[in-house]
Amino acid sequence: MSPHNQDQQAIREAAYYAWERAGQPNGDGVEYWLEAERAFYQQREPEPDRVEEASEESFPASDAPAWMP
Repeated sequence: MSPHNQDQQAIREAAYYAWERAGQPNGDGVEYWLEAERAFYQQREPEPDRVEEASEESFPASDAPAWMP
């Protein structure tokens, strides 16, 4: 199974379980799919605070510490 198919399968299962927990309401269930998809991809994104924190601790190469004899 390709990584894309694995991702889709994980989203499908999460949406299905959410739909079941909601009492299996009538309708197309697109809201369950979209919520499962949002949660899935949100878990895969880096946390913005970590990225900002890392960039604050480093400095650009053009601002290297001055050499002192």
